[in-house]
Amino acid sequence: MTRALFILPAIVLAGCLNTPPQPQSVDVFATGIEVQMSNRQTCTGPAPQPGVSWSGTLQGCDAPYPYRVTLDDRGNALRDVVETGFSAIGVRIAPVAEVQIDGPAGNTWRFETPPPLPSDD
Repeated sequence: MTRALFILPAIVLAGCLNTPPQPQSVDVFATGIEVQMSNRQTCTGPAPQPGVSWSGTLQGCDAPYPYRVTLDDRGNALRDVVETGFSAIGVRIAPVAEVQIDGPAGNTWRFETPPPLPSDD
């Protein structure tokens, strides 16, 4: 009986060790994305040209993770004013985007940047 109690945790831990890393957070820049993974890797996805949506496979990861970046081009007058003001002093604001990353098990992680504000429900 005692031996069974020690074997079960070992089996559970072995299952966790074989789990592929998962994306934890995404930063979007005009030049590409940086993805922080659960195994502390930083994977990248360069943009082919600034200002357009793009897709590809993350670089620098242990496994190939296909991704898609969809930029929000609806425009926002207030954001345009803020971006113009900041760019005048050399500061760039991250684009508004949705990032989808496909995992090796067929699952998809979705991130929004900047992250949505918590609701007051």
